[in-house]
Amino acid sequence: MDPSHTSQPKDDKYRTTQPPAETYPEHASRNNSNGNDQDVLERMKVREICEGWGMYRDAAEWRNYRSMFHDDAYIATSWKQGPIDDFIQASIDGFEKGSDFMYILHRINGQTVDLSHANNRAVSKMKVTITCRFTFEDGIEMDNEADCRFFFLLEKRSGKWGVVFYTLLFDKDTMVRVNPDRGIKMPSEEELKKFPAGYRYLCWCEEKVGSPPKMDLSSHGPERDVLYEKCRDWLQGKEVKPNLMGRDVVEY
Repeated sequence: MDPSHTSQPKDDKYRTTQPPAETYPEHASRNNSNGNDQDVLERMKVREICEGWGMYRDAAEWRNYRSMFHDDAYIATSWKQGPIDDFIQASIDGFEKGSDFMYILHRINGQTVDLSHANNRAVSKMKVTITCRFTFEDGIEMDNEADCRFFFLLEKRSGKWGVVFYTLLFDKDTMVRVNPDRGIKMPSEEELKKFPAGYRYLCWCEEKVGSPPKMDLSSHGPERDVLYEKCRDWLQGKEVKPNLMGRDVVEY
């Protein structure tokens, strides 16, 4: 199948196409279509680790959350990028700010794991809905709900799996009134055009609370293919550095 062949209009803001064939990690074990029972056990270990993102972080179980990551792990979300310990501190600070910031929770919907035994590496892609509660003028609460895909790049060191890189791609988002009778004036379509299609309302909200959003996390932009290439390289044992979307290599 030719991934470039599609009848979707090029100006479709939710344009979704097959990733390029060259980004496919040919020799990885996945979904029990290849490999053996030991591979299944290793993939389940990886899955359990990655599901801790929502289970531990949302409950402020920071010791458990930190156990998911190797010490050199690098995190890139829409609102914060940096080493894992910096990200945890920013998350703690965000909870402390309460309604002056955003109340972030996660609904985990499922995931897949690609495993490379030869290189002791794995990539997990996890479907998640992020729900962020924002409090605007006069105490009006609105939820942003964003459907997205989490990407975890893991490595097994001294017999222990841990996350080395994490980032995400946004598919689409929306705004929901907490109280159906109380809402705010939403930005116009023209105002929203400056933000990536996959999370344009979230970007607008993050700007409102003083947290400029990272602007290259849309699953409908060129960053998707760059990220898939990085995932392939990771499984092949190659060096990978942030930014995982291909812009401005970060020294960390």
